[in-house]
This record gives sequence, structure tokens and C-alpha cells, in this order.
Amino acid sequence: MPKLTFHIPAELTISDDDCRIIHVVGCDRLVRFTGVKRSEDRMVLEVLETDGVKVKVPFRDAQRNARMLSTCALRVENKTPYNLLLELARGTLFRFRNLTNACLDAHLDLLDITKQLLKDATENFAQAAIGKETPDEANPRALRSLQQSLQGLSQLEHVYAMASHHAISKQPKERAFLRGITLNEPLSAEVQPLFTKALNTIVIEPNWKKCESEIGHYDWKDVDLTLDKIREKGHATVLGPMFTLDKFSTPDWLYLWENDFEEVLSAVEKYTAALVQHYRNRVDLWYCAAGLNDHTALPMKEEQRLQLMLHIVQSMRSSGLRAPLLVSFARPWGEYMTTRDRELAPIHFAEELVRARVGITGIGLEFNFGELSPATYYRGFFDVVDILDYWSLLGVPLFVTISAPSSWRPDPNAIYDPNRQEEPLERISRRTQREIVSHVLPALLTHPQVQGVFWSQVSDSQPHRFPHAGLLDPRGRPKSAVNKMTDLIRTYFPENI
Repeated sequence: MPKLTFHIPAELTISDDDCRIIHVVGCDRLVRFTGVKRSEDRMVLEVLETDGVKVKVPFRDAQRNARMLSTCALRVENKTPYNLLLELARGTLFRFRNLTNACLDAHLDLLDITKQLLKDATENFAQAAIGKETPDEANPRALRSLQQSLQGLSQLEHVYAMASHHAISKQPKERAFLRGITLNEPLSAEVQPLFTKALNTIVIEPNWKKCESEIGHYDWKDVDLTLDKIREKGHATVLGPMFTLDKFSTPDWLYLWENDFEEVLSAVEKYTAALVQHYRNRVDLWYCAAGLNDHTALPMKEEQRLQLMLHIVQSMRSSGLRAPLLVSFARPWGEYMTTRDRELAPIHFAEELVRARVGITGIGLEFNFGELSPATYYRGFFDVVDILDYWSLLGVPLFVTISAPSSWRPDPNAIYDPNRQEEPLERISRRTQREIVSHVLPALLTHPQVQGVFWSQVSDSQPHRFPHAGLLDPRGRPKSAVNKMTDLIRTYFPENI
């Protein structure tokens, strides 16, 4: 099997958890199978690829802020080990230079300090590359170049966001944009402070496990109560996701048919029919399914996952429903494809749904950031812009759900809690959550193909999926990320608030 060999200098920390996250991407931007072997200062990647590939590696800066970095395209089966730090510095500088040139070509004003950072990063990288035979001098220069490139990229974020916002605002048609939160629990008094003018939409999840705890017996009471209160407030309503099939929402009785896919399809069809009949003409957008491409409580082959998505949408359309339909996909970068048993990237599932012409109105991307699976490892502003540009090729509106943790400590209410006793290398705090909002949300609010953004968890006091990812702490108090979200929405949508 083709291999990539790297030397890991002392200036770069690669943990055992990192080895489970590191992967390669081909020239088509799709993740390839990646086997990682690590010993001391040497790392070997086994890949199913013979052409040049880019290697994606988790990185923490001096303040322990985490993000995924990328090398430039590398030749496989290298005889001399690559210096991993030098290659990450090269890839980051390449991105910094290209984005800076794009700004200058568009006649956008850049700060003098940004131009100086590019000059310094280039000089330090050149010295590191020339002097790589003397690592004691070269490696610190490579690290300095990497840090300067990251600092420069951070300064370009606001330039890009404002330029994109200005271009959208010049369009004659007013932009319709949904901004909201997801409620998978009864509407409580502690959630009320979140209902500011910055939000215009509420996503209400009819948890299948609660709504049909017994086969054929439906209980819509909590969903009805929440929906009625939301409509009284004048917010747009999204019902869903109807199906996630994770441990949080899969009915206990459905496990009896985990080896009978036809029975699963039948149960899904009956629940869909009941849900549509009860809520027809009562909601603005139907959120059919979420995350079925990635992890489900019931074991499924990839073709079954795709068949299930098609079946859900077709069942809704066959009932005569003409309302907009949305399907979302977990881990849209496709990092789960590093294992041998997965061949379909998230965008492949979406492409099949669009091509099938079953009536999909929008495609959703799930950005549940975190350091461990099934979360998506932390990405920066331009990583988000790149993935949105890529998915925009489908030609349908995009919607994004987002969450991020505010603590690394155990969370007894989360189904994906790693329950660790030691703090990870990444800094995970309320400040982390706020900073992710400040870097990622502008990319979402100003992208021309995105028509909606929803925070996917509200409260840490109620059962939820991802640990400490709510906007309210266990005592029901808003976290600092709430104010940051509100400020950013007011910045880019001042006329609607």
C-alpha cells in the first residue's frame, strides 16, 4: 500500500487522539482511506492513492486554540521523510498568499500589518526550507512562519466577510435569511431570553423516541405546545429533524427490527404519514432527516442509508405535501471516510438526492465542532468558506446547523460525552465557544448560497447530543456566545432588527 512518511519535530505535538483524526484528501477534495502509524518522532500514513495528496492535521497554537491545517499536495512513496511542521507551514503560507492576492486583485484595502506578516512569513519559511539540514535553526523558523500566516489569515477574515456582505447587499432582491435555534425539549422559561429580535426562526424537533414510545401510539402534546407558543411570537417554524436515528431519538422498539430493513422502512413511512397529517399547513419548513450519512443507532450499509433518505422524502411528497423540505448531513468534510467500509462522501448522498428530483428544497450542513468523533474537528473561517463553496455546486440553497462545546469536563446529559478525567490539549471553555462563533458565524451569514443558520442545542440542563454545546449552562444562564451571536447578526442584518 502506498505510504507517506513524516518526521515530527519537537516543536509540533501530535497526540494519540490526533492520529485518529489525521487524514489525506485527494485532488478531487474527497477524503481517502488513511491508516496512521506513529512511533516517537516518525509518522507513516498508509493511503489508497498514488497521486499527490494533501494531509489534514490537527494543530493547537500557543493559546491552545485548535484548528485543522493542511499541507500542499505531496508526492506519495517519498524516500526521504517530509518534515511535518515545514509542510504545514508551506500549506498555510500558500493559502495566506493566495487569499491576500485575491484581496489585492479585488482592490480590497489590507492593513499594512497584514502585508508585513505575509512578507515575514515568506522570509521565515524560505530560511526554514533552505536550512532544513540544520533543524535546530530551521524548525523554529518554520513554526514562526506558520504562526505569522495564521495571524494574517485571521486578519483577512473580516475583509472577506465584509466584501461578501457588500456584494450580497447590492443585489436588488432582499435577502431572505433564517436565523434560529433548535428546540428538542419543551419550551421553558429559561429559554425565553434567547427569543430576541436577532432570531426569526425556531426549529422544533419532534423526537421520534418520545412521540411514538409505543408502536402506533402518537403523543404530539409537547411539540404542539411548543409550536403554538412559537407561532404566537411570530417566528417562522421549522419542524424537524424528523429522523436522526441516533441513540437520542430512536424508539426502543425499533431495535427489534435492526436486521430487517424493510420493517424499518415501513415504520419510518407510518411515522412520516402521521406527522404530516398532524402538522400539515402548520409549519413553514419541514426538516426531514439529519446525519443519516454518518452515525445511526441501527447498523446500516451505505446504500441503505441513501435508500432511507429517499424513502423519507418520497413518503412526504406522496402525501401531497408541497411545503419546502430540508435534509442535512453530518461531518460534511467527510472525515469518516478514512475507514475502509465507507465509500460515499457526504456530498455524494446529497448529490443523489438532488439528482433523484424527489423535491428537496434545501441541503443542510451540520457543523458540530469538537475534538472527538462524531464531532467535526475545529475549522477556521476559510475552511468553512471553502466547504460552502464546494457544496454550492449542488445548485440548491444551503442551511447550516452549528454547535461547539464550552467545557471539556464530563457531561452526564450528553449521549456523546467522552467522560474524560484529564484536560485535552485543546483549550475548551466558554471563551472557546464564543471564539468559534466569532470566526465561523460571519462566514455563514455572508455566504451567498446560505439561507439559514441554526444553533443545534439550546440548554445543557436537558438531555442532549454533544457535551456542553448548549447556549444555556446547566443553571439556565446564557453563555457569552449568545451575546456574540446577537452582535454578529446585528452587524450583517441591521435592517431586520
